[in-house]
Amino acid sequence: MSMRQSATLRSTVLLATVSAVRAMAAVGAATPRRMVLLHGSGTSAGAFVNSPTKYGAKEFLLGVPRRTDAGNVAPPNWLYEALDALSAEGEWWQGGGKYTGIEASIAAVEDQIREFGAVGLVGHEQGATLAAIVAARSALGEGPPLKFAVICGGEMPSAGKYADLLHRLRDSTASIPTLHCYDRSEGALAEELAACFAPSDEVLLHDRGVAMPDRNWWLETKGYPERITGGRYWCTQHRGPFRYAKDEIVSAF
Repeated sequence: MSMRQSATLRSTVLLATVSAVRAMAAVGAATPRRMVLLHGSGTSAGAFVNSPTKYGAKEFLLGVPRRTDAGNVAPPNWLYEALDALSAEGEWWQGGGKYTGIEASIAAVEDQIREFGAVGLVGHEQGATLAAIVAARSALGEGPPLKFAVICGGEMPSAGKYADLLHRLRDSTASIPTLHCYDRSEGALAEELAACFAPSDEVLLHDRGVAMPDRNWWLETKGYPERITGGRYWCTQHRGPFRYAKDEIVSAF
């Protein structure tokens, strides 16, 4: 085989491979079951999804049911991508209430929502407050569309433009379904944040301190992401499917 023939063959194989990847991506993008995850301060996306500690989402993600017909390698029914904060310290912003750098974080999250085709946003601690801000922007037509947000341990900004944003949502007719998860003994600021999303907010209380809810959250909320996006059935990893009552179906694709 000549060098020219070899180069032509390599080009043909590469073109076929790229076409296949694009086709697979297009098929994958058609599923509505996609979430973006935002870690808390002082950690990373990789540590967040793998850590069983109070700073991680591993226990929470174990609640998301996985297919049982393809062994342990099967993907979860809901696909997710965790996003890294832009700072070296793993923070979405610096300066406490000054929110230094949060504009770049908001832009990064909204870009990821568009790129991944996510319908849901899940945040923990500082990432939860960021998720609430992005969800509010979505509801007010200032950001990409979302179907829901799960806000775990988020706190209401005390003042400034982001408190104003959330108050503007509270006082408007706009809404977005949100699930607010927090320890029952530490609820004041979390309750204030949840009130900004009323009447489309739901609350899940737990006794895990600053940690996210455990794997039972899916069962306790009747598969919140499924229910809130108009699913007819929901299941846990080993039980179900259970059919939703008619009045539990909030919206549909």
